[in-house]
Amino acid sequence: MSTINVQPSKDAAASVAYVLYGNNKAFRERLRSRGQTRAAALALSMANGSTSPAEFVARAQRLAKATGRTNELYSYVLAFHPDEFDVTNIADMERIKAIAAKLAGRMHSADHLVVVHSDSAGGHGHAHILVMNHDNLTGKALQRFTSWKRGLHQLNDELMAEEWLWVLPDPAQPKPGWEQRREAFAAGGFEQTLGDAVFDALHDPRTVDQIAFEAVLAEQGVTLAVTNRDGWSFKMRRIDNSKVGRKKASALAPDFTANAVAAMLQQRAADVTAAKPQPVPGVELEPDEFDLIAMRLKRRMASKTPKTPARERFVRGHQRQHSREYGD
Repeated sequence: MSTINVQPSKDAAASVAYVLYGNNKAFRERLRSRGQTRAAALALSMANGSTSPAEFVARAQRLAKATGRTNELYSYVLAFHPDEFDVTNIADMERIKAIAAKLAGRMHSADHLVVVHSDSAGGHGHAHILVMNHDNLTGKALQRFTSWKRGLHQLNDELMAEEWLWVLPDPAQPKPGWEQRREAFAAGGFEQTLGDAVFDALHDPRTVDQIAFEAVLAEQGVTLAVTNRDGWSFKMRRIDNSKVGRKKASALAPDFTANAVAAMLQQRAADVTAAKPQPVPGVELEPDEFDLIAMRLKRRMASKTPKTPARERFVRGHQRQHSREYGD
């Protein structure tokens, strides 16, 4: 089962940088210093035969400027159910890449970049398909498959059926998560910066519950505000005017709402529990540090008995009886 969604992008450089390196500055610098990207698989198709993402960006910018187009790219996200592809399996990630590239070719006669990610919070493989807003055959801006209702999900369903993958019988338009919603906000603006910070906090391995989530948010200067009327909102000081700005979670992305975060944390806890080694009959597992400390405390408490007069008399009597019977 797959879902497909699309958003126009006015900034090809920002879109490509995000799919290759993410939005966390330290993480980006670490990847670049190692000559790596966050791509589990990557494919680039350009009319001039280039294999450089930098050239892809440069051409998108040149064409948009020459034609006066607002949108430099169209950004698609093709997401699969976790049961269909194993994000730890290289062959599965390569297959997602092949399917996404085939979909891009059927949608448009345009240059495109496919980047597969395996690091989503929900553990599902997904592909980012960045398509240049320029038809190489007509020289015009893209017209077809630029919205979910304009045949996009039908084309996707046809391809999934050909690939022997599950097709939803009555699909509804999926709500775009932050990885796609961020394209709708100004690059480097308040909303995008705030959303990136929330996204990073949610993906931080320390975020195991809401308290931990708020602590990680605080490290990035973000505060979670909870009200009965508005639900969750996020606050952060703006760079442009130094005032504290506020944005409702639902206005940023559906995966930032209270219900969505609770579901994600519950799934994360279930995954951790499932990953813990299970006892094997006849085999004693080595306890980890915390379990060992808990075990020692339990034994120490169990060994302590209240020293009441009645207890002391009982012990002395038991010792005398033991001496008479065994000659100690």
